[in-house]
Amino acid sequence: MPRYATFDDVLASYPDRFNADKAQSMDDRVHMELTGDNARDVTLYVHNGELDVLDGEVPEDPTLRLTAKTEDWVKIENGDLNPMMAMMQGKVKMKGSVPFATKFMGLFGYGG
Repeated sequence: MPRYATFDDVLASYPDRFNADKAQSMDDRVHMELTGDNARDVTLYVHNGELDVLDGEVPEDPTLRLTAKTEDWVKIENGDLNPMMAMMQGKVKMKGSVPFATKFMGLFGYGG
């Protein structure tokens, strides 16, 4: 698994890691509200097998909203923090479609 030093590295990896075959019939938005020292809003728009990464965008009604500290999300991406444990510990909060959350993780090859 790749090692990411920053969230910018993670963000840059999404298009290469995106599994378009699994997203053919999707039309969903994931809003990532990242907090902490490097706070930012990022929306991943998955539609008809394509991915648009919208840095700074906040959709009105996303399919899924994830809230986490930026550094915790980088730890998840690096495999240093289990996503389920992070949710149970309150480090990651999720609001929206739980079935889509599972599909979303599969779009980018999370082993979690």
